[in-house]
Amino acid sequence: MNTKQSVLLTGGRAPATLELARLLGSAGHRVIVAESARRHLCQHSRYVERSYQVPPPRQQPDAYIEGLCEIMQRERIDLLIPTCEEIFYVSRGRDRLLEYGEVLVEGIEVLRSLHDKWLFAEMAREVGAMVPQTVRVQSPAQLREAMLQAKGPVVLKPVYSRFAAHVQIMADPSSAVGQSTLPEPIVGQPWLVQQFIKGKQVCSYAVAQDGQLALYADYETTHTAGQGATIHFAYSAHPQVREFVSRFVQRHKFSGQIAFDFIENEQGELYVIECNPRLTSGVHLFTGQQAAATAYFSDRGKTVVPAGKQASMLGMAMLTYGLAGMTNGKKAKRWVSDLLSARDVLFRRDDPRPFFDQFSMLADLAWQSFRTRKSMIACSTSDIEWNGEEA
Repeated sequence: MNTKQSVLLTGGRAPATLELARLLGSAGHRVIVAESARRHLCQHSRYVERSYQVPPPRQQPDAYIEGLCEIMQRERIDLLIPTCEEIFYVSRGRDRLLEYGEVLVEGIEVLRSLHDKWLFAEMAREVGAMVPQTVRVQSPAQLREAMLQAKGPVVLKPVYSRFAAHVQIMADPSSAVGQSTLPEPIVGQPWLVQQFIKGKQVCSYAVAQDGQLALYADYETTHTAGQGATIHFAYSAHPQVREFVSRFVQRHKFSGQIAFDFIENEQGELYVIECNPRLTSGVHLFTGQQAAATAYFSDRGKTVVPAGKQASMLGMAMLTYGLAGMTNGKKAKRWVSDLLSARDVLFRRDDPRPFFDQFSMLADLAWQSFRTRKSMIACSTSDIEWNGEEA
């Protein structure tokens, strides 16, 4: 690999993408960002040489791919790394993009199986993992029947979703039948009725090259944005998690970024819950490790893991969601300790602008939310999310 590569990142709105841009830039690589949102976190980072606005992939998939091709040709891109959910649109256009450089993504049928929570559960079982008992439903009648047959608490969620959007936990499923709070599955977007597993959540993030781990991290979830994304991260070095991830990517000869969510119950049994075949917050655990940048290129060496257990956090989210989640003195003490010991992933003295850009980005999302009457989280992915639609 040449010392300096030209890398195109998509999904500049995400803190994880900013982390990756800084990681690659610090290692001497030239970073370009393509993003459909008007404002994003990578826009004014000193580690990003140039930022392009491209058509929204969900609404204009062909124009989006054409825009990426033009950027790759103009900037002489060596490697394209998609980061957020636009990765599915990049995957569908991969053959076209490969004419201009390497693309770190598998084909769309592979990603479809990983993104579909029902299909992924079958793949996890095939490699010997424990998976919660799950029923797939696609009509109100099927949902009611599954709820009546449930033998304990269940989790309801769409087959395709992100940030725990639409997830509902039913402590007494049979009594919930007929209530107005019960979701109505629709054709084309099935739902899952899944056994609720009580325990601690563990997440992993990895980069694989031809079925071998090039980069790996895992972390426990202690603070979240509501029921959704983790907002505080510290490397936990969970041996069972790493063993599963290694076995899974090797079985499927997977190349690209891949992340998993797990629940470890009170007996120490590890259940695999779902897969995100894209960049996730686990990349924050590699800040300052220039060696981690090599994992994204094809000439893989030794597996890179976090160098220490320095915790990272999304500072604004910790001050809002984290504070709101304090329900007793023990949780309050833990929150204060974690807040004071973790670094904010957005603020860096040598690259301060993204920290301040987050406020204009949030203001833009708030305006979209007001105008569309959708949540800010829904607005943040409205132009990039993929729910299994055909090309």
